[in-house]
Amino acid sequence: MNTLTYEIYGDALLATFNGPVTRHNAPGYQEELVAALEPARSVVVDLSEVDDVSGTGFRMLLHLYHLACSRGGEMALVGLNEELHATVEATGFSEFFVVCKTLDEAIEKVCRESKGHASLR
Repeated sequence: MNTLTYEIYGDALLATFNGPVTRHNAPGYQEELVAALEPARSVVVDLSEVDDVSGTGFRMLLHLYHLACSRGGEMALVGLNEELHATVEATGFSEFFVVCKTLDEAIEKVCRESKGHASLR
């Protein structure tokens, strides 16, 4: 079963995906995350439990990246498996996303305000 959970941490939206991000679920995820991003500036996406991201999924991630940039923030990807990491590198997306191994590393790199932790969902 595919799931998406998210919360606000400081000035960042932390989004955790579980299961593949495909053309079937990415549009709904995008709609949900765009609304959830309202109080945040940066985005941290945890893909530790994701084995595949389709082209539509990567377009969703790029859309979130552009929204974060328009707010003066950044976007980090966490927990990429070897295949996803290779895709991010080969496509040049590594120039857009801060790629991190751990959630703590991502928070340290993109969160400007790490105080205050309010759950959204």
